[in-house]
Amino acid sequence: MKYLNRMSSNKINHRAGSVKARQPLRPIIAGLLVLICAFLSFPAAAKSPAGKVTAIEGEAWVAGTFWKSDLEVGSIIYSGDELSTGEDSRLNMRFLDKTFFTLGPEAKMKVDAYDESEDAVLGFGASILKGAFRFVSGLLSKKKPESMSVSLTTATIGVRGTHVAGEVFERREENGVTIEASATVTLLEDEEGKDTSIVVFNDYGSVVIDEP
Repeated sequence: MKYLNRMSSNKINHRAGSVKARQPLRPIIAGLLVLICAFLSFPAAAKSPAGKVTAIEGEAWVAGTFWKSDLEVGSIIYSGDELSTGEDSRLNMRFLDKTFFTLGPEAKMKVDAYDESEDAVLGFGASILKGAFRFVSGLLSKKKPESMSVSLTTATIGVRGTHVAGEVFERREENGVTIEASATVTLLEDEEGKDTSIVVFNDYGSVVIDEP
């Protein structure tokens, strides 16, 4: 009986030791989860600022794959950010090169690139995914016009120091009929009376608009 008791005791101690050996993994896993959550909570920590929010009417937010954060006046905008507005809302942004962007109600825009370095192929790139927009280009497009472009669902705008407005319409169903995605673009008067133009192009060709 003593021999059996010792054997049982050894098995119990061996199992207990195995359990104890695995326990240190728990704080490691917990630590990793904390780091992942922190990374998702602060997605722009390693990015350089591109601009900031100057005015908001209603609601607006920036979102990523696993996160969403409400915007307010003074919020920093980073390259890669996807910005959206709510119903009856408006969002004004000012970028570091003094490019100004306005989004209308239920609009969505992504900042594809912002790079002020001299050798940057694309200094400022943005995609209007839906909704009304307006922008006044800044220093980047004045120094190097080809370094700024604004993409729509159906075309891309090449900017040459201009004031531009437009609206992007998503593909949708109306009364059982499918309406394909479309966009409108308007060249606005320059505040200083300078000659300006835009090039709108897609897979089917391009057109230069140089009159408001």
